[in-house]
Amino acid sequence: MVTRRLYLFLLFLLLLLPGGVDAQVINLGPVKDHCASAEEVRLYNLISEYRRVHKLPVIPFSRSLSYVARVHAMDLQFNRPDFGGCNPHSWSDKGKWKACCYTRDKNRQLCMNEKPREIAGYRYKGWEMVYSGGEEAHAGDAFDLWKGLGLTNDYLLNTGKWIKPWKAIGIGFYGDYATVWFGEGDDTEKDFGGCATDTTASAKADEVANAATEETVLSETEIDMAGRFHIITGSLNSAEKAAAEVKRLKSTGYQSAMILPNGNMFRISVDNYATEAEAVQALTEWQKVFTGAWVLKPQQ
Repeated sequence: MVTRRLYLFLLFLLLLLPGGVDAQVINLGPVKDHCASAEEVRLYNLISEYRRVHKLPVIPFSRSLSYVARVHAMDLQFNRPDFGGCNPHSWSDKGKWKACCYTRDKNRQLCMNEKPREIAGYRYKGWEMVYSGGEEAHAGDAFDLWKGLGLTNDYLLNTGKWIKPWKAIGIGFYGDYATVWFGEGDDTEKDFGGCATDTTASAKADEVANAATEETVLSETEIDMAGRFHIITGSLNSAEKAAAEVKRLKSTGYQSAMILPNGNMFRISVDNYATEAEAVQALTEWQKVFTGAWVLKPQQ
């Protein structure tokens, strides 16, 4: 559970998120094939080192809980069950689990505790932390927020009301979201670790090359060199979908539309400007057409 302070902070961040992504049924494949992304491994290492400094044992990296964490991050990214008075521990009806609104359900805690059993067959209670920063989530940002807040720091260090040792930890990133799940019992899915980075990097490169043209795709380095301020209208999870969206935008008159790859996601830029002042001034008009539009600044 989150404190009122953390909930209000997350709610504020959620209001800043870009919209425009259709609801999707989440299907991540079998638990046994799941592996951790580089960002998920990075957060696991940050948490483990933080506990080591405080003379606490490392929590075993759980395949089952990491699977649940990734699924929930995807559900939050695509289906937004945290809208309409529900907080980020809520779940949509777009998957093989019981939909629930954490703040309205009289048994709201079960909305969190039972999801590892429902989704991954993990037999014990699970407890979750959720992060979103309005753009692609990163391990360092999530970790810095969580260790700076009382309740979530208690999760990390087994202090306060969470003195019972955690037996498993799962981490999931997708798009704007990062989730961490702490488990009260051992995970039977042992030997969990990172994906083969060379394989995933190659697959990502092939996906971009096959789905979009050089004219529509910019790398992060090229964005930095251009120094442009982009109007972002949304973020999609595949180059193919992003290329289709850019094609649609161009066909309706938005000739400056392009794809900006960003980790596992593909931002859609509908226009760009030389200065921040120009972009901010134009943003008001763009938001009349694209409600969730926002300004992406070049990397410093």
